[in-house]
Formats: sequence, structure tokens, C-alpha cells
Amino acid sequence: MKPRKTILTLLILPIILFASSAYASVEGASPWNSWMLLWRVINTIALIALLGYFMKKPLLTFFSERKAQIERDLEEAREQRDKAELIIGEYKEKLAGMEMELEKMRAELKKSAEVESEKVLSNAEKMAATMVESAKVTAEQELRKAKIALKNESVELAVNLAETLIREKIDANDRRRIVEDYLVRVGGMK
Repeated sequence: MKPRKTILTLLILPIILFASSAYASVEGASPWNSWMLLWRVINTIALIALLGYFMKKPLLTFFSERKAQIERDLEEAREQRDKAELIIGEYKEKLAGMEMELEKMRAELKKSAEVESEKVLSNAEKMAATMVESAKVTAEQELRKAKIALKNESVELAVNLAETLIREKIDANDRRRIVEDYLVRVGGMK
């Protein structure tokens, strides 16, 4: 009932103030003319009564509908808050599960990385051993080639030295005798 009285008071007060100011502003009229004042008060009360009569149902309907709408909105907000809290709880659980899963994945990755590093080290050791063996074989081959080249060079030098010595020591008689011996040998082979 209290809101209804407040509404009526708010409606009546401006009307009374308006009516009294209008009455006082009329020229030549006495502001204290009691019949005019009574008549205006009766008109004002009648106007307020009519407004109250015609506006009562729409205002009550409006305010009751508004109250019901606010209650529905509050209930819907509570439901949405409860749903959001449930969803937050689910996500917190999932997040906790994801952290555990992440730790498992990290451990697995660490293990696989260790296994891979062991494989890489093993392969590197095998490759190093293969490279050392290959280098030894290559070095031995190069050493043999160098020995052969050195032998060929020394033979060539010995032949050149022998040829030089022979040219210096053999004269025309020795040359003729060597050619005759050669022809005899070649002729005896036939």
C-alpha cells in the first residue's frame, strides 16, 4: 500500500500547486474567494479520482509485470551463474587433468630424447670408427703408392746414373764389342 500512497501524493501535489498558482494569477479575482477555491479543489479531487480510477489497473499491471520480469531475470541470472560455476568447475578439473597429462608427456619426451641421444651417440661412435678405419686404409694405400712412386723414381735415377756412368766409361771399342756380342746372341737365338 505504501507505493500506492506515494504515487497518489506525487500526482496530487503538482496538480494542487498548479491550480493554486493559476487561481492566484487571475486578474481582479480575490485569491481568498472561498467558492472558487472550493470548486477548484473539488475539480482537482475529481480529476485525481478519475486518473486514479483509469490509471490504477494499467499502473498496477505495469508494475506487477515489471516486478515479475525482474524476478524472472534474477532467476535466469541465478541459473546462468550456477551453470557458469558448473562449467568453471569442469574446466578446473580438466585443467588439473591436463597438467598431469602434460607432466606425463614431458616425462615421455624426456625419455624418448634420451633414447634418441643414445642412438645418435652410438651412430656417431660407429661412424667415427668407420671413418678411422677408412682413414687407415686410405693412409696405407697412399703409403703404398708413395713407396711405389719412390721405388720407380729411384730405379729411374739409378738407370739414369748407370747410363751416365756407362757413357762416360765406354769408348768406341767397347761399343763395337757390345754390338757384336748382341748380334751373336740375337743370331744364336734364331
